[in-house]
Amino acid sequence: MGNRVLIVDDEKEMRKLLTTCLKPYGYMIDEAQDGFDAIEKISNEHYDLVLLDIMMPTLDGFGVLTNIREVLQQDIPIVLLTALGDTDRVVKGLKLGADDYIVKPFEPRVLQARIESVLRRAKKEVPSEGKRFSLHELFFDENKLRVSYLDQPLPLTKKEYKIFVRLAKNPGRVYSREQLVQLEWDDYYEGDARTVDTHIKNVREKLKAVGFTKQIIETVWGIGYQILEDDS
Repeated sequence: MGNRVLIVDDEKEMRKLLTTCLKPYGYMIDEAQDGFDAIEKISNEHYDLVLLDIMMPTLDGFGVLTNIREVLQQDIPIVLLTALGDTDRVVKGLKLGADDYIVKPFEPRVLQARIESVLRRAKKEVPSEGKRFSLHELFFDENKLRVSYLDQPLPLTKKEYKIFVRLAKNPGRVYSREQLVQLEWDDYYEGDARTVDTHIKNVREKLKAVGFTKQIIETVWGIGYQILEDDS
């Protein structure tokens, strides 16, 4: 049986288009015509993923997202539908707990690939605190707060380490700068988000210094960063 996807969009034609794009890939599709309809369905049914439009009347996508995460307390994967150039709304959605986003208009194959990527991440066991794990030939030891490549430790600062591990534990997930700071800083203040770029640059340089040549930390322009999934 295919994964069950809830499409939430106030435009009937968009719901129809999304359904047409996804059904050939074996997804079981349900539709919600507004935010309140979505909350009711999610409260009473099981879904593997929610495809959520941001701009809706009365209860918008942010309201639905907040309700799912804080009221219903569900960690169901959520992919936002957003307009081209709507960077501020994407950042806000990611901060509220969305897993990914897709820009309209979209290519059907890109839409399907993004959904599959989110579902794949959701089904993977996320390494818990205090564990050891590997990714892209890098070895992460949370007991010793160390990252190494071919037994060569990276001389990371505390903040560099925290950012790198956060990204590595969730490959393929985009984090905004603000998210990384709020999740990993003990003494966060608003201006810290601007320093994330410097920490990422330092991590990249330290990886290169130990002979690691893969470009695994990807900049998502206007949003933040992600670590690419390990397909090896």
